[in-house]
Amino acid sequence: MNLAEISLPLHRIIPFSNVEGRGNRCAVFLQGCKLNCLYCHNPETIPRYTAEAKLVSLQYLFEQIMEARPFIRGVTFSGGEPTLHHQKLLPLCQALRAQGLSIYLDSSGFFEFDKISPLIEVCDKFLFDLKGDGEGLGALCFDRQNRAGRVLPNLPQRPLRPQNLTRNLHNLQQLLTLNKVEEVRLVLINGFFDAEELVKKTAQLLRPYPDVLFKLIRVHNQGTRDAAGLSPLIPSIEQTQALGEFARTQGLNNLSIIL
Repeated sequence: MNLAEISLPLHRIIPFSNVEGRGNRCAVFLQGCKLNCLYCHNPETIPRYTAEAKLVSLQYLFEQIMEARPFIRGVTFSGGEPTLHHQKLLPLCQALRAQGLSIYLDSSGFFEFDKISPLIEVCDKFLFDLKGDGEGLGALCFDRQNRAGRVLPNLPQRPLRPQNLTRNLHNLQQLLTLNKVEEVRLVLINGFFDAEELVKKTAQLLRPYPDVLFKLIRVHNQGTRDAAGLSPLIPSIEQTQALGEFARTQGLNNLSIIL
């Protein structure tokens, strides 16, 4: 397949990063996400196309990555949501794997597993987000009409399709059985979901895989669209640490708490 004939919307490239998975990696941020998380710290990547995003060929991306080749272990595709572009990403990932580079995907986890399975097969690891649990996800992450990302009074619920209530954890379970997960991240925010119940469910999945890192991240409002609205929902340091201790009681000992 001719990489020069296929294009993707690119937000930016970070040639060298050590926070996008294990080792020094090239991070490629693609444009577009199906979710609309209120705490998103790069909301400019949510629209599928913007004036700021560049439409670039896979050949361009390949060449940019290969310039960093002597200094990196692999490539992490992020966004936005990279699995939106699963068909177009596949030939690029295959070409990069042929050069000895590992492929990571930084994902929200709300993809259709069977639909993107060819990309999953060529991918080495996922950096997997947990977005929450239950109906509160409607207001937190799925209200696409709330383009301004406003935290509305009384946190109104938005109805979710039934499959979206289970897809996140179901996809995680399938990836774990394939040894495709490096870390699982939960951004802790008050008011939308029962964090302890979600930690219990996650622990049931992760206990057989002790090498998978569970990362608990206290939400912050810097760079968000409604910083003032989010401010009352930021957990205290003590709340975050207490949830971390609870996670350990559930067997999540490979744990990182980010305050």
